[in-house]
This record gives sequence, C-alpha cells and structure tokens, in this order.
Amino acid sequence: MRYASVMYLHKGCEEEYKKRHDELWPELAEHLKQHGIRNYYIHLDANESNQNSNRLYATFDADDLDSQALADHPVMQRWWEYMADIMETKKPSFEPVADALQEVFRFNVLQPDKTRVVAVLDIGKTNIKICLMDGQTGSLLHIEKRVNGVVDTPPYPHVDVDSIWQWIKDALADLAQRYFITSIAITTHGATIACMKGDQLALPILDYEYDGVSELKEEYDAARPDFSESFSPRLPQGLNLGAQLFWQQKRFADEFATVDSLLLYPQFWGYKLSGNKAAEVTSLGCHTDLWNPTSCQFSTLCEQQWAERFPEVMETGAKLGTILPDLAKETGLPPSCAIFNGIHDSNASLVPYIGQPMEKLTVVSSGTWTVIATINGKLDALQEDKDMLANVDALGRATPTIRFMGGREWEKLRSDSKATLSDVNFILENGILAIPAFAKGGGPFSHCEGRIIDRGIELTPAQQSALADVYVTLMTDYCLDLMDSSDTVIVEGAFSNNINFLTLLACMRSQNEIYASRDVTGTSGGAALLSNKSLKLKGRLSLALCDAQIKPLLNLYRQQWRDLVGEL
Repeated sequence: MRYASVMYLHKGCEEEYKKRHDELWPELAEHLKQHGIRNYYIHLDANESNQNSNRLYATFDADDLDSQALADHPVMQRWWEYMADIMETKKPSFEPVADALQEVFRFNVLQPDKTRVVAVLDIGKTNIKICLMDGQTGSLLHIEKRVNGVVDTPPYPHVDVDSIWQWIKDALADLAQRYFITSIAITTHGATIACMKGDQLALPILDYEYDGVSELKEEYDAARPDFSESFSPRLPQGLNLGAQLFWQQKRFADEFATVDSLLLYPQFWGYKLSGNKAAEVTSLGCHTDLWNPTSCQFSTLCEQQWAERFPEVMETGAKLGTILPDLAKETGLPPSCAIFNGIHDSNASLVPYIGQPMEKLTVVSSGTWTVIATINGKLDALQEDKDMLANVDALGRATPTIRFMGGREWEKLRSDSKATLSDVNFILENGILAIPAFAKGGGPFSHCEGRIIDRGIELTPAQQSALADVYVTLMTDYCLDLMDSSDTVIVEGAFSNNINFLTLLACMRSQNEIYASRDVTGTSGGAALLSNKSLKLKGRLSLALCDAQIKPLLNLYRQQWRDLVGEL
C-alpha cells in the first residue's frame, strides 16, 4: 500500500529542508528499512497558490505499517526536533493514498534506481582512484582507477593538475549516471602544496621527488626548526614541505610574491570541488617542518615565513560545503553533494582505529610508502636519523611514525610472477639477501645504495618476487623494533593481501599478534568514515599465522640480514 505523510514548511525554507534531510538520511534510511518501507520520496507541492506552496508529501510503500511505532521511534523524534524551527507541522501523520499524486518537484533524497554512495577521491603518488562505498553499509561497490604521473617540463617537474582534474570530472559524470553520490571525501599523499593566486595556481604544484630543491640545502637547514620542535626529520628532495616553499620563494620570487593562499594537497582538490579554502592538521603535520605537533600550532619557521597565507585550519573531515553549482551541472552530481575536508593518506588508515579501547595500537599502512604509526604511542623513541617522525592524527594528536618506500622498493625487486612459499623457502635456504635501500626519498637506510647478494644464483621470476616479499617484511620488522609498537599490529593496504609478507611477519614477530585488514579500501575507508561516521568499517581483520616449517631457517636468515644492515 502507498502512504503519504503531509507536512507544511515555513515559507522559503525548502532549500534548508533539503540540506537537513540529506544530513539525516543515513540514520533515517536504516530506520525506514527496518519498518519495511520502500520507494521513499519527498515531493514539494507545485501548486501556485499561496495556500499550498509550502506543502510537502513524503510518499512510500509499506505492508502492514505500524504508523504509531514508526512515529514514536527515537530516530523519528530526532528528525522532528531537527526540523522543528522550519516546520509548521509539529506531528507526523501517515495516511493511505487512494489516488496517485500529481507529479511534483522531487527532492534529492533516495532514488530507487540508484544506490546512495560516498565517493572517495584517493590520490596516491602511483595511482589515482575514486572509490564508491555504500552509504549505509560501507561496502566497497566500485573503483575507478588510473595511473598517476608527473609532468617533467619547465619550470620544474610538477603535478599534472589539468589531466587529473579532467579525469576526476569525467569519472564522476560517468558514476553519477549509475549512483547517487551524497558526498565526496578526499585523501592524498603528503609533501605537496598548491601556491594560489586567487583561484589560480601562481606556480605549478612541485613534485616532491625533485632533486633541484636540494640546491638550497645549507640555507634551508639553517632556517628549519629543530627536530625537538617539529618532530620532522630532515629529508631529501622536496619531502619537507618547508624546503619546497623555501626554494620556490627564492627561485621564483616574483611569482611567489603574488601567492595569497597556500593549499595543502587534499585541500586543493577540496577547493576545486567546493570553492572553499581550508587547511588541515594531518597534512600540515606530515614531516613538513611547518607544524609543531605537541603544541598543535604552526612551527617557528612557518610563523616567520608563511603562516598568514594558510587558510583557517578546519577539523579533519569537516564539511567544506556542497559541490559548486556549475560543477554539479557538468557532472550530473546532486547539488546537495557534500565535500569534506580531506586527510593525508597514511593518517586515513588510522581513522577506523582511533578511539579503540586498547592503550595503544600500531598500524602498518602500505602503498607507495610503508608507514608504521602507533596510536597513543610515545615520542621518546623517535630518532631523526632513522626517518622517524611524529605524524598528526585526525584528532590533532602527535603520533610516532616510521616509514620507508616499501611499495616502491617491492616494485623494483619483484617480477610479474607471483611467489609461492616454496619460492620464499628457496631464498631463505640459499641465503640470497637484498640489502637496503632500493628507493631514494626516505627510510632508515635512505643514505645507502641497495644491493643484492645473490650467491651466484640466477633467480627465476617467481623467486625474484619472493626476494621482494622477504625484503619488505625484513624492513617492516626492523622498523617495528625501532618503534614504540603495540602488542597488536594491523596491516592495512597492499601488503594486507600479500600472504608471504603476512606469514613471514608473523614468524619474525612472535611477540606480536599480526592482523591483516580485510577492508579492501584501505585509506579510502578511513576518509569515507570521516564523512559518514555511521559506516560500518571496523572488525574486518584476520589473524596472520606463522608457518612453523620455515621459522628456524628464517631466524638464521633474519639475523644474517640484521648483522649486515647493522654495518650500514
């Protein structure tokens, strides 16, 4: 049977009603579903007369509706309380509809032919993704993906903004035909900043792997804050964001003088989508030299140089606004689509675990970078020369962290053939060792040139991949020993699906319980959770188990590797 709830708004409150209804929808939708309600629509009476111009109909189908139980439920009571100041009607009424309603304007609420989703724009150094997650369950429904790249043309290697932006718009336009995108969350890699002049870039967005930034190393080293203030280690290339700004300001003085705002990378894309500028702590606090993570303020360097050019620091996951009207028309996204203040990708992996009851928790986030962070950990063990730092979590808290370019190194060492445990055993038996490091840019051995001790053996493609698996596990194990790590270690991202990595790590670290996250969205899931806290993302973990047959051999191999890297 079809029912209608008739309500009257105060005049001129239609848009405010739409906005509030969309905010409350995730909770309300679950409530309606539990009462067997289907095909739910909101209509605004299109009658031109003053008497009916503010009349709303909520229409839906239901069998054996218990209207009193529906109206008395706390969810419905909260809905009415939230709408009270814009609603003339003070009590809900649910009446059967005998005749079909005349077609009227339809609000952007549930469309039966489209699933409501959160879209996560996930811009990594290697890949760019848009992940669609079910707005009620948090399940991953769809991924659009492309390879990321750098434009290596003057004035310096830089982000291909135009290409990325066009891809984002094209992908959203395609997805909007099949899904109802209620909101967009954003997560990106760090060490990237946009120098803005009004609504345009004053300078191209510099690629953080550009070596040219190092030409002013001595000058910058004299200006940067001490490790005890920023907890940012001195990193090569442009990995310290302060070094980028310092170099751009010196080398492009005229252009830099026109810069009126500095947008961190997630906030740059948030601005492109919403038209609103903001700053945010997880990107400010990731080895930038710009932030004091213990006082939650700009560093002395930033205060002296650039602090006034940063927009207001907004809460991670705060609503920036809705999608720009012209962009909504171009892509077909609903005008009510909310844009949320983005987060640094490694910190996004921590979001599902923030607030867990345990005292501290170590999370290994794996992508281009392998980033190991301990929520509620102590900063005492941090060593600047080991590329250890204090990141800042989504709540603004200093979080001890160590990292290395695990994904990049694994890609360099592996082949296209997948390794089995017997391939791993071959590497262990023959003592074939990969000695760090195989990527520039960071990690406890970033000053070293990688080499392979192959014992004169030519490896098969599968054995090459086994060596890659063993190497990144040894590096992760080494980093965990340097950290104030917890008894429980959770692996997120690419390595959470690498069975060799998980088995080896469980064998190496009998003092820990190693869990693999089964949330295939990784950083995207954390970003989505910030924009919709009702998503169900917790509890998808599986315990990694050691293979007892390889443990004795692995212990000897591990000690040999540790002895060699101890000499570096």
